Amino acid sequence: MAGPRKRPERIEALALARAAQSPDLVIGLVGAVGAGVSSVGRVLQRLLARAGCASVPVRAREVMQRAAPGDWAAAAADLPIRRFRALQEIGSRLRQDNDNAFVAAAMIAEIHRARAAGGPLVAVCDALRHPAEVQLLRSVYGEAFWLLGVVCDERTRHARLMRKYGFAPDDPDAARAVQEFMGRDEDGGLDYGQKVADTFRYADFYCDSSAPLPDAGCPDAELDAWPVTADLARFLALVRADRPMLRPTEAEQAMYHAYAARLGSACLSRQVGAVLLGPDGQLLSTGCNEVPRAGGGLYGEGTDDPEEVERGRCHALGGYCRNTDERNRLVDHVLDLLEEQGVALGDAGTRAGLARRLRRSRLGHLVEFSRSVHAEMDALISAARRGVSTIGGRLFVTTFPCHNCARHIVAAGVDEVQFIEPFLKSKALSLHADSITLPREGWVPPSVARRLGQAGPQRVCFRPYVGAAPRLFRRAFLKDGEVKDAMSGRLLDMPQDAFENRRPLVEGYRALEARIAARFAGEG
Repeated sequence: MAGPRKRPERIEALALARAAQSPDLVIGLVGAVGAGVSSVGRVLQRLLARAGCASVPVRAREVMQRAAPGDWAAAAADLPIRRFRALQEIGSRLRQDNDNAFVAAAMIAEIHRARAAGGPLVAVCDALRHPAEVQLLRSVYGEAFWLLGVVCDERTRHARLMRKYGFAPDDPDAARAVQEFMGRDEDGGLDYGQKVADTFRYADFYCDSSAPLPDAGCPDAELDAWPVTADLARFLALVRADRPMLRPTEAEQAMYHAYAARLGSACLSRQVGAVLLGPDGQLLSTGCNEVPRAGGGLYGEGTDDPEEVERGRCHALGGYCRNTDERNRLVDHVLDLLEEQGVALGDAGTRAGLARRLRRSRLGHLVEFSRSVHAEMDALISAARRGVSTIGGRLFVTTFPCHNCARHIVAAGVDEVQFIEPFLKSKALSLHADSITLPREGWVPPSVARRLGQAGPQRVCFRPYVGAAPRLFRRAFLKDGEVKDAMSGRLLDMPQDAFENRRPLVEGYRALEARIAARFAGEG
């Protein structure tokens, strides 16, 4: 009778687990139309090639064309601006007929086909336009998936699209058509339409493509002079983890604090966080959007009885959003007035359809009835309660400020605002064009201009945030392994015994579990 099998002298299960991690990398791109996302994708591939890493482009346009060839051919024959509107509608229909992640599913099929050649694969997906697409890719590829957000100021995007479609710069009809096209791209207004603005918030890193680039295939010298190239190189260094002592910039650290403040909000609409830095970079105050509490501060703060701390939050006080409720009441009031004036609205179903359309109109963009102090206001008020000057400060906020916050920011003497998520309901730029500007060459902070006695006009700069997203911090900056030699103290080329930055398992955790158990039992 055979005796029990002996286990091998060394099981080395950790080495087995490390070897089972996937070498694949999937990079998604998201950005508004006109931002030059495709050019950024091609530059990214060039930088990957420089690092000795071949990549495969996976383009949404191509996978949609294969999914609906007849509709695509008909749209391609139309005039340029109408063509791209038709292409948007094809994407919406494909999502409606399948699900909102349809385009990402088609991309996954392309990646699967590309892998048939064998070997490690790096895929660059151009471009994602719905949050469900990000959700599917992250569900499938886990930490092997990275999302790069491409920002570009609206005026630059508009000018690029006018040139692209061959319109005269002073053609008002063309300008309106392009503006409408841009709006549909950011939020099509339908559950199955494009929602670039919502998708953007899930990025791991942000770069600003506003600076012109002659061509993505330009000579290396021109490519290296393009400001975006350095940001993309930093992104790849974080993705590849090949620079162990790469640390957050001041802006990245500030936005991470804003993100942490955001998590304290129990707002039923969205969580927003803000942090105010002084002129010397010192953290002055933080804020989140939450209902104010008598005595100073917000609900959720303090060491009082837990019920008192929670009492006035919207989820505890009725369990509904007052701003949404007031907007709905306004819509009903407008419809009632129309009926009083003899306007026939039809049956109850027709009236309900009109109400839905009004709620998606500018009437549904009102933010004036919220009970919450917004995050930016909370940061400014918190500084004021402590007697800290806000003059010359820099405000980092997770979402573009609304027009209510914008006027307080200007009045508080803040020089600059950096934001991540767009906020399509904000009228800050149109209402305060005299005191707010987007990034522009030659801008001087108002506090500096006043100190130097420079003549106006002086404006607060609202600029999109560039750098690592807060969601990336743990993966990118956590020191999760030894970075120096224990004997000599010298910096190692790569961290040893790192365990946090894990890629997905090629075979799945159950297969790896079975292999380790078999080896432990002496069977493998």
